[in-house]
Amino acid sequence: MKRMLCVAAAASAALALASSTSAQAAPGTTPARACSLGTVDLKNPPLGYPVERINELAERLGLAQAPTGLGVGCDTALRTDPYSEIHPYSNAGPVVLRAGETARTQIYCTDSVAVLGNILDTAPVATLVVVGSDCVVQANPIII
Repeated sequence: MKRMLCVAAAASAALALASSTSAQAAPGTTPARACSLGTVDLKNPPLGYPVERINELAERLGLAQAPTGLGVGCDTALRTDPYSEIHPYSNAGPVVLRAGETARTQIYCTDSVAVLGNILDTAPVATLVVVGSDCVVQANPIII
């Protein structure tokens, strides 16, 4: 009986995840970037993360809304999903951010701005930092 409840709960959770991510899935033409120094959901940042600095950066770069996603070291272009090609990122607009091509999750932002530099003092060299707004964390369709 317990095993059936566990299976039912797992199936229900998987169905909920699939339905919630497909409703806001990134279109196949959305540029995707691999962020080697990591991605951060700014709606739930790690304790002590410099959110104020990121808010100031986003405002300075002209992001229309408050930032809700961040990628650091986003120097590599990726496919958005298993069926799409690699699309160029113009340093603004919709974007998908992943820690790598096979990361479990991704951050899809409907708007973003980017800057090349050592903005957050995370690396000894300049990297591409992408700040996004209206972002959602979702499962990576490459590995599903």
